Amino acid sequence: MQYFKLLTAFMAVAGICSLSSCEDDNNIGSSISKGEVAIVVDSVFTVSGNSVRNEQFDSRSKTLLLGRISADDFGTLDCSYAARLMPAATLNIPDTIPVEDISGMKLKFEYVKKSLVGDSLAPQQLSVYRLARQLPADINNLTDLSGFYDPSHPLGVKTFTAASLGQASSVYNKKNGVISIPLDKSFAQEVVAEYRRNPSIFSRPEHFAERFAGIYVRPTFGRGLIINMASTEFTTYYNYTRQVTVVKDGVSTKVDSLFTDSTTLFSISPEVLSANLSRLTPAQSLVSRIYQGECVLQSPGGYNVKVRFPADQIIDRYYNEDFNLSVVNSLSMEVPAIEINNDYGITFPPYLLMIKTSRLEEFFLNNELPEEEDTECFYATYDLSSKTYTFNGLRPYILELMKKGGSVAEEDMDFTIVPVNITTEMVGVSPNQTTVVMECAYYMTRPTLCALDVKNAKVKFTYSRQYMK
Repeated sequence: MQYFKLLTAFMAVAGICSLSSCEDDNNIGSSISKGEVAIVVDSVFTVSGNSVRNEQFDSRSKTLLLGRISADDFGTLDCSYAARLMPAATLNIPDTIPVEDISGMKLKFEYVKKSLVGDSLAPQQLSVYRLARQLPADINNLTDLSGFYDPSHPLGVKTFTAASLGQASSVYNKKNGVISIPLDKSFAQEVVAEYRRNPSIFSRPEHFAERFAGIYVRPTFGRGLIINMASTEFTTYYNYTRQVTVVKDGVSTKVDSLFTDSTTLFSISPEVLSANLSRLTPAQSLVSRIYQGECVLQSPGGYNVKVRFPADQIIDRYYNEDFNLSVVNSLSMEVPAIEINNDYGITFPPYLLMIKTSRLEEFFLNNELPEEEDTECFYATYDLSSKTYTFNGLRPYILELMKKGGSVAEEDMDFTIVPVNITTEMVGVSPNQTTVVMECAYYMTRPTLCALDVKNAKVKFTYSRQYMK
């Protein structure tokens, strides 16, 4: 094998001329430094892949899915969640208010109406339970919470529909909806009493968790709707009296009147441990597709797609060329996505992560991010117009393998494609701005389903070469 020759020298030569690309070898100009420069664009490489079950995954997330759906063309998905609580630093209830006048508490969920999956008219029921034990730090979507709560004593139960029928237009037109679950009054009174007795435990979430371990929320009725809860809030209500002036028979007198006020004592926050608990049983129709060779991608807890990226073919093609100087310009992979029809309109995830399979588990466990010069993981955005995902920026990956020399190890070509949620931020000043990934997590905003046409994936490898005369 001919190795990566005089790269730095040719980069200087290549910078003198302007290079354009095409699908075949193309001599682009007269001799430069007594040589001929050409650009090669190769796309005749074979990618192979298959679906792999992703039943268990790291489900710690600030996104909270609740509900159940069941469909012959998707499967059965049951979503609940457990969370520690973020306490308020101070108790905004006057000390003059006795604990007995704490009248109750409500857990309010706010959800994005457009994120609903299923039938918004279907009656649903949510039950809230108090945790009796600390959540495990390594919690995942299949963690069994049996023994962590008392199923016979919920803090609150709410039956509802997510539809806007019968609501005023001012409420109907709002993009977010609210589900409010009344909680046991004794729980609210206990929290307030503890604030007054031992305020230090409210200074830090870990101290608060020692006294109030958290909550568990699960669907207890209904099978036709999944809701993405955008935010949560625990509102505590209390009664108080004050004198007001009333006029009776032309005479003004002061009388005691009862009022109700409220405050937020804690919430669920990204800073504290929370996790989606979801179980997915894929539909038999999807299993049949996989047996027939389709690469089905389904989340949460369905299937990832494992691919063998043809790095060995690319490097062999590169070094079998006859050249004196050469520079790798770019490497990308475009994968067509195929919609799988289903009753709930579940479709493509907005982002995919392609990561070396050997790194997959630790990547999410350590909250890592794909970086600009990463050699082991890359992300792609779904292109609605072309119905494809394109993984760009694979150049550092292939250069790293070339530096190693010798044959390419199988583990260096073994990748897994996973639906993810990507948050980016622009850094720097124009025209030198770059996009930096700020967050990369398993995609939990809504269920997803599609197939990746791996057999027709297009790997595009572009490099410049110079023949010396």
